[in-house]
Amino acid sequence: MLHLFNLLTYMKKKSSMLTFGLLAICYAASAQDSAQVSQLNTFVVTATKFAKKQSETGKVLSVITSQQLAQSQGRTVADVLNEQAGIVINGVGSNPGKNRELYFRGATSQYTTILMDGIPVADATGLTGSAIDLRLLPVDQVERIEILRGTQSTMYGADAIAGVVNVITKKGSGKPISAYGDLVWGSNRSLKGSLGLRGQQDNVDYNVNFTHYETDGISEAAAPDTLKDPAYDRDGIKQNAFMANIGIQATEQLKLRPFLFYSDYKSLYDGGPFVDAIVNNNKSSLIHTGIRGDYDLNGKGQIHGNFAYQKITRRDESSWGVTDLDGRSYFAELYANYDLTNWLQAMVGLEYRKSQMFDTTFDAPYGVRDMYNTSPYAALFIKNLHGFSFELGGRYTMHSQYGNNFTYTINPSYLVSDKLKIFASIASGFKAPTLTSLYSIWGSKDLKPEHATSYEAGAQTFLLNDRIDLRAVVFKRDLKDVIAFIPATNKYVNFNQQHDKGLEIELAVQPVKGLNIKANYAYVDGEVTTQDTPGKDTTYNNLVRRPNHTGTLNVGYQVTKHLFVSGTLRHIGSRYDQYYPPFPDPMQVVQLEAYTLLDAYVEYRFSPKANLFFNANNITNNKKYWEIYGYSVLGFNVAAGVSFTL
Repeated sequence: MLHLFNLLTYMKKKSSMLTFGLLAICYAASAQDSAQVSQLNTFVVTATKFAKKQSETGKVLSVITSQQLAQSQGRTVADVLNEQAGIVINGVGSNPGKNRELYFRGATSQYTTILMDGIPVADATGLTGSAIDLRLLPVDQVERIEILRGTQSTMYGADAIAGVVNVITKKGSGKPISAYGDLVWGSNRSLKGSLGLRGQQDNVDYNVNFTHYETDGISEAAAPDTLKDPAYDRDGIKQNAFMANIGIQATEQLKLRPFLFYSDYKSLYDGGPFVDAIVNNNKSSLIHTGIRGDYDLNGKGQIHGNFAYQKITRRDESSWGVTDLDGRSYFAELYANYDLTNWLQAMVGLEYRKSQMFDTTFDAPYGVRDMYNTSPYAALFIKNLHGFSFELGGRYTMHSQYGNNFTYTINPSYLVSDKLKIFASIASGFKAPTLTSLYSIWGSKDLKPEHATSYEAGAQTFLLNDRIDLRAVVFKRDLKDVIAFIPATNKYVNFNQQHDKGLEIELAVQPVKGLNIKANYAYVDGEVTTQDTPGKDTTYNNLVRRPNHTGTLNVGYQVTKHLFVSGTLRHIGSRYDQYYPPFPDPMQVVQLEAYTLLDAYVEYRFSPKANLFFNANNITNNKKYWEIYGYSVLGFNVAAGVSFTL
């Protein structure tokens, strides 16, 4: 762990001003009476795949609560995730139809596993990886989001090298039938509406919801300064989403929950950086369905069974022609956790995954390619033994094309008098090439799988009767044979090595009742080593579109029983982008300047069953920054709406 100590020393000067500011807030809060903000005793499920207090795990996990989501109405999953430490979602401030690229601790989307209620939502058609398209996930049906940082391949398989995002959906409860919904109007002729039914009767609960969203948007491509009076058209998007889940308490010990999620959208897009287009459009749809089951072992543990089927189709029509993609994923899992003693727990499981890709450009009969793997895994957990907690886990992946691979996790933590938690982790990861990188016209059958080793260490302190929660983490991630697309050759290749490192600081304070202050800062840096010519290695920074420095400050205040207001300041540091000018000019590397955006939210609640809300984004109307070079960004924009429960 010496390199982590060196990294922390290196970052000390860079973060000194931020640390001073955080301590100043802490000192100011010490004189106030306040409620608790610490989530130390909150139960989470993503860290270990079964319910466990945050105080009993050394995993670096953040929770976006149901209250935070309820006070973010009119926004998207991408908007909310973009404010978290170590996460940058490129495109979140661009045209609503623009791709959302999730960068987690400097890694691209393909290294992050996205779950819905603990089940992976994969995208076998993804050209840049297997992460799900965030535009397919509406925020309306989300109960909370758990964000697990660091390599988690032992628990969650191959893609969980940078981290895991678990989107936990709403379930039915309360009276037998209840109707709910919202209606939102916004800038650029935007309209969103949702309507649902949920409830509980005897041993059955249910939740059914439909959401529609449409907007005219703005021009996806920015007009070049040399073009006078550009007549670039708007590139809009229309989306529909349907979600249903039913909880059935079949016996006193067995609960089953079948589920169905469907989403589709149609979006218009332009011809590239600074290039307008009229005919380009994309149609995409997702079906995610299956069943979850939990069997209680008389309070000593549980047996869990999950099965899911996912199908994603994409049709792309442009001046280049028509492309049809069809990706399908199958997931089955059976695992059990059991309390061996009051301080020792065990978990064993078996997982099966299969991905299929249908595309006429693939090198296979009828354009079909697939891969699959079977993975047994196990873990032991020491739970708060005089303050000491520990996780030791391993997974053995038997891959259809890349043989047998072992990954492990070692994660100790120590809780000092419920006031200070010290933790560390060493974990390894394995990731096979995607079907696209292997078999498409850009692919290479000679690609090797990627292997990762991650290290992290940090501390979390809870001060003034848990009214202040401060956490600092340093991390380092090493990858071998990392796969990337090289424009010069139009092929996927293996680099030799990738090294990423960083620091994250998170603070939550409640100085007075009703006032909540949250701040975070993240630093990340990375470089790749590749054999440029035979016998000669070249090392350079390759974190394209990923800034070294990011930070967020959010202040929310419950002014009265009915009125809530909040403001969010988000800073994105300078970074580099790759610009592809019109053929035959070669690719260019451009530096994008840092920028800061200010957003505000106001909510007036008439009663527990009805409220009005108003969002104002990019209040300073900053249009002079780039998220992606050559593509437009939204200026000042607003959304207002009403939500209700009957």
